[in-house]
Amino acid sequence: MDKRHTFKQLHALPKEKKMKILADTHFGHKNILLYEPSRVQKAHMEGYEDFDRFLIDWLNDQIEKDDEVLHLGDVAFGDGYRIAKRLQGNITLIKGNHDKERHLEFYKTLGWRVIETIEIAIEDFDESNLKYLQYKYDRKTLSRTACLVKDFAGKRVLFSHYPVFNDNPYDENYQNISQLLQEIFALCACDINIHGHTHSYCVKDKRCINACLEANGFMLYSL
Repeated sequence: MDKRHTFKQLHALPKEKKMKILADTHFGHKNILLYEPSRVQKAHMEGYEDFDRFLIDWLNDQIEKDDEVLHLGDVAFGDGYRIAKRLQGNITLIKGNHDKERHLEFYKTLGWRVIETIEIAIEDFDESNLKYLQYKYDRKTLSRTACLVKDFAGKRVLFSHYPVFNDNPYDENYQNISQLLQEIFALCACDINIHGHTHSYCVKDKRCINACLEANGFMLYSL
């Protein structure tokens, strides 16, 4: 089975450090400026005409060179992925629906760690509990699902691009992914889900925390 269709348990866990989190930068994506007008409004408020230039400068003002940064997917659209080389920090990316293979390979050349599958980074977990999911779900759903489960600041967190408990009516195409994430959330006894994907829309389930830029005043979410 392809490595992207498998689950990974990380036994050597890194020491817990403060982490800065963001999602859905969408560099180079012109249409997102129509769907999320707060992007244009914020850039103009800060004296920028070009949103991508604003966003890089704005984010780098919040990120120190050695900061641990978790990007929850959808870095860029089309050829805008090259802008990512200007983003500071030690970056880990959880793949989103707009993160194409050639984009991911480019990010790896920048030294980013890219999560393309399901990673379980908790010490007390029996990996065999997830085995049946490989047979329950089709290869397409498995290949599109990436997440990281990690204990952080006394909470068990499932980090993902898609929200686990997604009630957005426009996301019917991602129902299988949500169902898979819900099973992982339950099997790992997670407390919260920190996600991207929904931009300014916040799902109703209080266990889901929206790390998208629009939902946080374009400030990075910190743990």
